[in-house]
Amino acid sequence: MSTGPHARQRPRRYYGWVIVWVTVLSAIASAVVINPTIGVFVKPMEETFDWNRSVIAGAVAIGTLAGGVIALVIGPIIDRFGAKWVLFTAFLIVGGLFVAWSGVTSLWQFYAVIILARMLLQGMINLTNQTVLAKWFVRLRGRALAYGNLGQRFGQGAVPVMTQLIITGAGWRWAAASLGIFAWTLTLIPVLLWMRRQPEDMGLRPDGDTPVREGASAAADDRERRPPSTEIHFTLREALRTRTFYILLAVLCITSFVNTGINFNFIPYMSDQGLTEGEVAVVILVWSLIGIPAALAAGLLVERIPVQAVLGGFQLGMAVGTLMLIWLVNLPMGLVFAVVQGTAFGGSLLAQQVILADYYGSRHLGAIRGAVLPWQMASNAIGPLAATLVFDTQGSYTIVFWAYVAMQSLVFLALLAARKPRHHAVEAAGEG
Repeated sequence: MSTGPHARQRPRRYYGWVIVWVTVLSAIASAVVINPTIGVFVKPMEETFDWNRSVIAGAVAIGTLAGGVIALVIGPIIDRFGAKWVLFTAFLIVGGLFVAWSGVTSLWQFYAVIILARMLLQGMINLTNQTVLAKWFVRLRGRALAYGNLGQRFGQGAVPVMTQLIITGAGWRWAAASLGIFAWTLTLIPVLLWMRRQPEDMGLRPDGDTPVREGASAAADDRERRPPSTEIHFTLREALRTRTFYILLAVLCITSFVNTGINFNFIPYMSDQGLTEGEVAVVILVWSLIGIPAALAAGLLVERIPVQAVLGGFQLGMAVGTLMLIWLVNLPMGLVFAVVQGTAFGGSLLAQQVILADYYGSRHLGAIRGAVLPWQMASNAIGPLAATLVFDTQGSYTIVFWAYVAMQSLVFLALLAARKPRHHAVEAAGEG
């Protein structure tokens, strides 16, 4: 084996893939606070405390709104200091809150636990998971985010099913405590040991591209490396001056309103429609797992075709899935819904995470997402609350589900106008 100064060394494995798998663990753990998981607790808590569904959804709504507010502060912190301590602190507190949930005896205690947990989920955990990978990947951003989404999709299916099994066998209090311990076990050590801010801090470049060697000629360096990862970076102020930003803001807000309304309510809805607990668990599992190949496919698609086209296609699929939900009356129809809606939801979620980074760059992505999140989380909060209020007053979800179909169609039309903005520096270079 040649050992001279000109011998080619085997490239080290890019550390960005370690960040991907830490994000996978974080995403799985974050599923303890998502709407489908909290939805599993709805009927048991109705029976224990005689609370109606809109009262339970109210805690979720307030916590989600609070998460959007703190995101304004957390986003710039992630850009400057990185994700490690943000994630570690968030999961440390979330785990403790779920252990505390197991002992609640009054409504105010329940509200305190859920409001704080949802605030940490939306304002810290989700914001970090959606931001950190975009800083480590540019050319390979689609597939990196798709791999990261494996955790989210797996968690969205497995954690609600696990929760339902614990509730059936031991009660909802044991389930709440178990979820807190589960979140601690999965995240605290990996985040503390392996999370890093950005590749430049380790002397690396996005995607693992070879750094330019000091003193090497440009021609020699070009021969040794792959095409470099390049992107244009908008500051928050520059992004706010583009028309596309407000179109995307509307798209993300409407999508959050619809998705959270469906995700919070479809578990109790299927039970209302006559499906057994076992059948509901099967539908949830299929709905979640089918999103894994959908997210992987979406990750490859956004590297090859415009991301707004990918997102628009999945939005149409979600409208079809909502129609399936309206007509759901038995397990076979539930499985059709799970395949259609799960595929569209998994692909759409991936495309939503990519579009802001692709359009505005990653350098100030935390601040840009932090500016979007208050509005998106307001929609996220109102979605479940609006659906439960309709149910509590009308005894049915039909009206709100039809409204969702109309909104999903509107999102598709809005995406047709969401062209990628041009940065003033690029325009100036073109004029020169």
